Amino acid sequence: MTGKRPERRRRSAGIVLSGILLFGFLAGISAEYLFSPSTVARRLAVRIAPPPPPLPVTDPDVESIFLTFSRKTVQVPISRYGRGGGLTVVDGRALLATIDGKLFLASAPEDVRPLSIGVPDYGFDGYRAFAEDPANSDYHFELWAYRYFDILAYDLNGTSHLALSFIRFRPEQRCFQTVVAVLDIPSTAAELAAYEATAKDWRTVYETAPCLPIKKKESAIEVQIGGGRLAYDGNGRLILGSGDYHIDGVFSEMPAIAQDPAYDYGKVIEIDLVTGKNRQIARGLRNMQGVTFDAKGQLWTVEHGLRGGDELNLIEEGKDYGWPQESLGTLYNRLPIPNTLSYGRHDRFAAPIYAFLPSVAISSLELLQGFNPAWDGDILMGTLKDQSLYRFRIEDRRVMFAERIPIGERIRAARQLDADRLVLFTDDNELVFLTETPNGQAMSFLSAYLGKQNLTAHARERLESNLNTCLKCHSLDPEMNEFAPSLAAIVGAPIGGTRFASYSGWMRAQETSWTPQMLSAFLEAPEAVAPGTTMPAPGIHDPEEIGAVVAFLAAMASPLNPAAD
Repeated sequence: MTGKRPERRRRSAGIVLSGILLFGFLAGISAEYLFSPSTVARRLAVRIAPPPPPLPVTDPDVESIFLTFSRKTVQVPISRYGRGGGLTVVDGRALLATIDGKLFLASAPEDVRPLSIGVPDYGFDGYRAFAEDPANSDYHFELWAYRYFDILAYDLNGTSHLALSFIRFRPEQRCFQTVVAVLDIPSTAAELAAYEATAKDWRTVYETAPCLPIKKKESAIEVQIGGGRLAYDGNGRLILGSGDYHIDGVFSEMPAIAQDPAYDYGKVIEIDLVTGKNRQIARGLRNMQGVTFDAKGQLWTVEHGLRGGDELNLIEEGKDYGWPQESLGTLYNRLPIPNTLSYGRHDRFAAPIYAFLPSVAISSLELLQGFNPAWDGDILMGTLKDQSLYRFRIEDRRVMFAERIPIGERIRAARQLDADRLVLFTDDNELVFLTETPNGQAMSFLSAYLGKQNLTAHARERLESNLNTCLKCHSLDPEMNEFAPSLAAIVGAPIGGTRFASYSGWMRAQETSWTPQMLSAFLEAPEAVAPGTTMPAPGIHDPEEIGAVVAFLAAMASPLNPAAD
């Protein structure tokens, strides 16, 4: 009996030790999950099975006044929760930098691939260690906001480059700044997909000065107020929209710095990529989340206000745009912003060209070039809170209109991908591809068709008029069947075969397809051909005019369709 006690003690000690180790393991996972939940989930998932490639999702179409877009979405993996990142275009491909510095190249939702390009360290591990140190418990930390700000592709002297902007925390100095680094890259997407680079291959071309101390009021570093957006003028000048990180005398112990030339924050910074020199070209700006040049070479920015006062500014050298002494917003508690020179006015400093009241939380700016003629030359803006795109038409330093295009996602960046596609990056870490649909190209399709027909001026005018009558209800987009069945490729298509919800019983019962002869008879007398149809007679009585409309519809369904050229 006594000989078994040491063995039992050893077993008991082993069980206790195993329990301690298991508890420590689970505690370690729990602690890591709090700071990086997606990392833990990914590690566990990979041990069970390799992750499948993300599946594209087709979402509802996006409609604007002149154009309609089909929409597909694909998820992009990140290693930790957060909001941020940037988007640019290389050789007709989207190049994405996520909040945690992973780079992806995407030609379509079905083709999203990670790049073998490392990026410069942005000091996140040091910042997280600083936040976890009990000695710093009197600070408030928002790790979700820590980010790489933006990425931009540009060409200089016949060579392609990437510029990357990001925050960098310096633990030894307990301070932070905005950094811009550049990397030489191949000019084609195929070469870039196979290209390898490390963090050491990047060259730092700019750091904001001075390095800002962390603060105890509000958050230690308010990265989300850092701006960091980039633009390129095509002639060796890189533009950085440098935010003030809430060092504004309201959310900080320090006085406001946006109007102080001793600080590179709250400024528009010009970086000469040839000489390496930099300079402030405008001041008094809070948090620029969009920067772009228009077709005339004028520089535009959009910036977040507080409660109200999101601004679209035309940047002119040497001007002061007033923040925080002047703003069209208020504090979030609805009280006036302290120490402002006016309330509800903006007449002491350079005024915005346009302002949003209430705020929409702007996110990016993009000049549209070589796009649909109805949009060409306009500026596209993304929004976060409003979850929409805005299209600006600017004439003579004024906004002719700002068209709101609902998306239903927080848009971090919006870019023109090619002649008929846009690509968006959302705060759900998704890439959204918007492709202009045939309905958006209806008039150019018609023009191409008419240009190939030998019609008299009268016959041409009548065909255009009759088709416009049809398009008041019908669409040329195969997916647009909400108000009436689509006319796209209708010749040869099954009768009652679209997703239109209000077909008559006769239409639903048919098992044949539309022929040119049947369409001609239907246009002449809809009710006689299709009893119970809701379509009124189109008012086309001349058999030649009916034949011309049917010939156009047949051309749409033909391989000779000019829109497919």
